Amino acid sequence: MAFTVSIDAPIDGADYRQMFEEYRSISSSQFYDGFKDFLAFDEGKKDYYSDTVSFYVSRITGNYHIMFMVFAIVFAFFALKSFHFFTKEDKFDKSLASYILVYLFMINQIFNINGVRMWTAAWIGVYALLQIFGKGNKRYFLLLFTTPFFHGSFWIFIVVVVLAYLLMRFDKVWVVAFFISFFVGSIAVELIQNASNSLPVFMQHMIASYTDAEVIAKRNQIDYQTFDWVSRLMNFIVRFYMNFMVFLYIKNSASIKAETKTKNFYLFLLVYMTFVNFTMSVPSLGGRYIVLAYPIIAYIWLVCFKDVKYQKFLYAMPFVFWFSIRGQILYYLSVLDFTFFVSNPFLLIYHYLIV
Repeated sequence: MAFTVSIDAPIDGADYRQMFEEYRSISSSQFYDGFKDFLAFDEGKKDYYSDTVSFYVSRITGNYHIMFMVFAIVFAFFALKSFHFFTKEDKFDKSLASYILVYLFMINQIFNINGVRMWTAAWIGVYALLQIFGKGNKRYFLLLFTTPFFHGSFWIFIVVVVLAYLLMRFDKVWVVAFFISFFVGSIAVELIQNASNSLPVFMQHMIASYTDAEVIAKRNQIDYQTFDWVSRLMNFIVRFYMNFMVFLYIKNSASIKAETKTKNFYLFLLVYMTFVNFTMSVPSLGGRYIVLAYPIIAYIWLVCFKDVKYQKFLYAMPFVFWFSIRGQILYYLSVLDFTFFVSNPFLLIYHYLIV
């Protein structure tokens, strides 16, 4: 509700505000025609969630804060449903180790309504994973199949999850694939481009935009005149740290697989992290989708390792993530007025929804 952004701000939230402003002048017939094109897998919109919220909210009010409030409600619902899966564990307590794991589990934070399509789909995907691999509830594949409505790239996520569900029993093969994937991800672009020819047109365009050589080169180009090189270095350190956590799981796989709560999560994680590492050279794939592995990694650590082993390694996590934590703090400050921190909820409701 208090998410405040100008249309010319250099963050994704500005684009969503502009979309909302434009939808105020779009007719119902135009909106439904666009939705029909989406359902027909046309070359137009690859997803329709943000458009749907923008359209219906714009029918009621011109206040963009309400749009972000709706985004936040859906985002928070699936985030908190997933978080409950974590906090109900007996080993969850008020210790420093638990709070570090909370940060890892909830790293897809509420600020990410800024990029609402991807990150709302991410929480829906994580909640489906917790149900499918944690509780063996196959019905949540239906929920999983709703994620492309929120972000079109989640067709790829669905394929990976289905393959993991079918093939994860070959864990020895996936262990080898995991180690190989950390070093040979650079060949993924060409393979993905070749495979895209057999996909629907809208997915071909999406993959083309993700794997375009110029786009990847631009994103991977380091500007040494700024702190960009620090960001790239810290991102690599975080990636290495998370992969090392998976390596520790492989090293202790016998005890993890012996625990019924974590066996399927471990087997899924081997497949999923292989995909993530393999596509890391495509920032919009591996670079984003690794975040969906964090809750699974945190849960396995809580159940199997907390207060048992590798405590110093876990305590190093805040230092490994310091650059990300710093960035998150700055992002929150960029979209919240100072009054947010000193106002009571009733005043905030009056300020953002009524005035």
